[in-house]
Amino acid sequence: MAKQAKKIWIVLDSSGFGGIESHVEQLALGLSSLSNHVTVVFIQNHAQHPLEKRLQSHGITCVLLDGRIVSLWQAIKTHKPDIIHTHGYKAGILARPIARMMGVSCASTFHSGEKKQGRLHWYDWLDRNTAFLANHVYAVSTPILDTLPCPATLTNNFVDTQQLKPSKGEKIAFVGRLSQEKAPERMLNLATRYPSLHFDIFGDGPLRTQLEAEATENVTFHGAQESMTSIWPQVGLLVIPSKAEGLPMVALEAMARGIPVAAFDVGGLNRLIEHGKNGWLLEPNDMDGMAEVVHTWCSGNEHDKKHWRDNAIDTIETRYSAKAVVPLLLQDYAIFAK
Repeated sequence: MAKQAKKIWIVLDSSGFGGIESHVEQLALGLSSLSNHVTVVFIQNHAQHPLEKRLQSHGITCVLLDGRIVSLWQAIKTHKPDIIHTHGYKAGILARPIARMMGVSCASTFHSGEKKQGRLHWYDWLDRNTAFLANHVYAVSTPILDTLPCPATLTNNFVDTQQLKPSKGEKIAFVGRLSQEKAPERMLNLATRYPSLHFDIFGDGPLRTQLEAEATENVTFHGAQESMTSIWPQVGLLVIPSKAEGLPMVALEAMARGIPVAAFDVGGLNRLIEHGKNGWLLEPNDMDGMAEVVHTWCSGNEHDKKHWRDNAIDTIETRYSAKAVVPLLLQDYAIFAK
């Protein structure tokens, strides 16, 4: 099975580290662990990229191009990958037609379902309306699947659970981009309701200055993290107050370490979270309910917390781990690469 897709290229355009980049990292490691030759191709060189550094530390080959379609064309023609798997709009728009013309099998994963504004709206439209050029299209949540105008498959994001240790931390944390769709201002709302508790925000983005100006003293902003490895052991509850999501990698990364997630029912989170069992899933915008969840978690005894932590880990191991998902992906590769 793996021999039919020995040389796999993962193609993306990226200048920072977020959910797509985390997915690509896990995908590259998972495919490589099953004896495939994996190369991660950055469409454009945005200087030293945190993902490039992390991949290279694991022995994954990275190629940085100059953003021109002719450069991608020449690279594919020269190296002749068996499979190209694209992530993000620019990678899909450029790589799919080239792969089709060269007879290279191509897959595309769509990670985002929220509406874009301005120029991004047209890039997103073009990405979705050229998705049919791929041999196989994936979406990480049902709402994203519903936006695609071609046949596509619902797929799970996943994380490598090997060597992960359960967290026994107590921090109440937000981890993500400080932007409108992530609704980080809702963490400030929780902080005003519970002045005796402390709330930690890990991430950066366009709303940071405004949020810091409005935050109470029981909120700490830690900025963007090159790696969350040393942070996760300090976290006890992850709050995802987003207005829109796919199937966020940050939720999987937390739950794989036994950190329950409190989130609103957006995107694919209802496939992941079982309310009261491995986390809490609330109706969108129900801030009273979210505040009650914070109280529930803080007042839980050790037996309660162990129950939530163990169920979170079990959910990821069973359905969202690399060992559960990557073999299924390789089966798809083998089918459409024939």
